[in-house]
Amino acid sequence: MHVYAIAEYYDVTRLEDLAAASYLAVARDFIEVIQALCKEVFSRNAAMSKPSLVLVHGSWHNPQHFELLIPFLLNQSYKVRAVSLPSTQPLDTPPHDLADDTATVREAVVAELDHSNNVVVVTHSYGGCPSNNALKGLDPKSRKAAGATSAVTAIVFLCAIPIPTGTSFLDAMGGKPMAIHDFSKSERFAIVGPPGPEYYCYNDLPADQAKKYSELLRPQAWVAYEQETSYAAYGDIPAWYLYCTEDQALPLAMQRVLVRGMEEAGAIVKTETVKSGHSPFLSVPEKTAEFIMRAAEESVKAE
Repeated sequence: MHVYAIAEYYDVTRLEDLAAASYLAVARDFIEVIQALCKEVFSRNAAMSKPSLVLVHGSWHNPQHFELLIPFLLNQSYKVRAVSLPSTQPLDTPPHDLADDTATVREAVVAELDHSNNVVVVTHSYGGCPSNNALKGLDPKSRKAAGATSAVTAIVFLCAIPIPTGTSFLDAMGGKPMAIHDFSKSERFAIVGPPGPEYYCYNDLPADQAKKYSELLRPQAWVAYEQETSYAAYGDIPAWYLYCTEDQALPLAMQRVLVRGMEEAGAIVKTETVKSGHSPFLSVPEKTAEFIMRAAEESVKAE
């Protein structure tokens, strides 16, 4: 009989039954503590079985642009780390390059791997370039050969720009700046050109949100676009790509060309499509989170 059901059989007005009732109260409290502990352990184990998510922003952006996305991931017990790329920086500082961005991504990923956490790297726009370049030797096969118990199990591209080994971001743009790149403030840094980020990056956001996130943008060091990569992670790590149909910074046709390039290089790329502009983590954060979590869940099953 359950301990909570036993109490009704005692007459606590009698002295001998006061002791029994006291024991029942202690037992009830003990069971509640055990249940709470079991729930906490279960929750921790569930979180530990999930890979950590390393988020990498694109040109001009910073981790604050992920503020609508991250709560959906945290609510499902994912550990989230958002990196800040050095090449998005103030105009009055020495420009950082692709090597700096690559090192920053790798440092964040390795920090999670060193805690025995598998990692899924989630990239946006230009962020796909240093991320794709940063993961050499961190794929499951290489890590297992090295005796490690954790690895990068997936790389996710949100309307991002992954490029082949030995090419630059500028190569992917046809070898010259695009209309979005404005050098009116500095020849070393690009800002978002007319008609502005509200058009290119946030065309499907309410006006007040588009204004808010536009004001958070920073200049982009151009030298980061000119350097060539030395590695392409999508050759060794399962890749996912989210097509954004309303993207006015990286049109859908260009996204498809990039994915086709990965596939022609031998990568297996799982793709999904969402109706969104260039910033799905702001316009459709819940759908974007679901896409990321599907990639993460499949990477766990594939282990």
